Amino acid sequence: MTASVLMKVENLSKHYKMGEVTVKALQNASFEIYKGEFVVILGPSGSGKSTLLNILGGMDKPTEGKVLLREQEVTKFSEKQLTKYRRDQIGFVFQFYNLMANLTAKENVELATEICKEPLNIDDVLRDVGLDERKNHFPSQLSGGEQQRVAIARAVAKNPLLLLCDEPTGALDYKTGIAILSLLSKINKEYKKTIMVITHNAPIAQMADRVIKMRSGKVVDNQINENQIDPERIEW
Repeated sequence: MTASVLMKVENLSKHYKMGEVTVKALQNASFEIYKGEFVVILGPSGSGKSTLLNILGGMDKPTEGKVLLREQEVTKFSEKQLTKYRRDQIGFVFQFYNLMANLTAKENVELATEICKEPLNIDDVLRDVGLDERKNHFPSQLSGGEQQRVAIARAVAKNPLLLLCDEPTGALDYKTGIAILSLLSKINKEYKKTIMVITHNAPIAQMADRVIKMRSGKVVDNQINENQIDPERIEW
């Protein structure tokens, strides 16, 4: 059975005016993401990765081109529709965890799920990310890796169609980063969530189903990874 297309990106461009200069942050990016894929968007700083993520996540609008999620043209959505899209369809995981300091781990996750249509069971998700015994702790009582687990639980518990992760290991040491990549792999397989990880860290691409490489605002390569390895075997 052929996997269905979840997201289609067509000729996506984003240009910014900086005085008299036009910065082409993204240029004619086109690709498809299939349901259940683990995708890595790989490129150096300034390659357009974050601009792409912001548009795919409904946080910014392109200068030209289209983004379609399940045939809905996201790039034509009104602000109200984009808010609903970010709330119901997309889960976000950032480099810095963006947790509410005055809420416990469980309360941080609950806050995100209160406005969603079909959230997952919070206790189940916290258990699956390894926080069952830490769920009543505040962020200041948690390590960086544990805080990132809370952020992942918060995104997953919303039950989104697509999980967008922007440098999710960027603020973590190597050992903790590998643990977070292993967790994302587990979420991909066990929850059957489509995951996109944006990173400059080339070895992370070894665990992906699909690797999309960017340079100078352009997609320069889009390949299925035939030789995937487990996150535990990644070294950098």
